[in-house]
Amino acid sequence: MQKYNKKVVANWKMNGSFDKIIQDFNRYLNDERTNSNNIVYALPYPYLQYTKKLFIENKSLCSLASQDISQFSNSGAYTGEISGEMLRDCGALYSIIGHSERRNLLNETNSVLVDKIASALKVEMIPIYCIGENINLRRSGEYLIFIQQQLEVLLDPKIVAPSLIVAYEPIWAIGTGVNPSHYEIEETTKFIKKYLSEKLPNLSKYVLYGGSVNGGNAVEVLGIDSVDGVLVGGAALNPAEFTKICDIK
Repeated sequence: MQKYNKKVVANWKMNGSFDKIIQDFNRYLNDERTNSNNIVYALPYPYLQYTKKLFIENKSLCSLASQDISQFSNSGAYTGEISGEMLRDCGALYSIIGHSERRNLLNETNSVLVDKIASALKVEMIPIYCIGENINLRRSGEYLIFIQQQLEVLLDPKIVAPSLIVAYEPIWAIGTGVNPSHYEIEETTKFIKKYLSEKLPNLSKYVLYGGSVNGGNAVEVLGIDSVDGVLVGGAALNPAEFTKICDIK
């Protein structure tokens, strides 16, 4: 099978337990397919530090990500917030920012996302900035205009990034089992890359695809030249399924 050597990010979302961490990572860290420097595990906050310890003990090649980060970059009176410095202490080298679930459920605005990206960059974490349209925008044909508006967040002067990751996740495909066509993924990821190359030419960037990625469709997705990797949701919780995806990269 052809190896694409692309990035695979596992987003566990609000799932997991210490028993699952022990069971899954006992498997992952002893398998070169899932213990690779191209693989990032985005775990809930309580499990980051423990998993960091497992990584150190097993001389792991993979990395950890947080699923969010505080918009406040300094320590202080922000009850319930978790800063970039704390996340780095717990082993996170990446942070998912702007996931559609947080935009929609927690009403995260563009100004908040700018501050979160800046907070990550301040402590040398790599942001994984999520963008994507809903089904109405897709059907109206205005989805690329909307995608560009989301990308314009990265032009804010607060954001000075040597590198970052953009994850394209069409909302209508997240957790639905509905898969965009090869053309739909290629068109949008090419658009994103072109925009970033024109507006941020000195930036080292990756463009991931996410949205119902599984062991069955990952071969086609990872075979698209404009896709540098995948952001995996539900399938990341199934070790056998996730291993299939990692075996493709």
